[in-house]
Amino acid sequence: MSTLVFQCPKTGRPIDTGLDIAVHSGIQNIQPITLRVLCPLCGNHHVWKIADGWLREPQPHQRTGAWREL
Repeated sequence: MSTLVFQCPKTGRPIDTGLDIAVHSGIQNIQPITLRVLCPLCGNHHVWKIADGWLREPQPHQRTGAWREL
């Protein structure tokens, strides 16, 4: 699964939504849903369509069943 990410229009930095999506044929094929998110970076509410974001591949330590050494 990949995490849905948007870009904060105020800071320009990526916002991890915490939504994990399994898509094999691209984010544009997901239902056209609109999300309203309270941005942790700037404190404003942003409204996006899912197709406006991108999918971030999980890091090896984030994969299910993987152990992370500290």
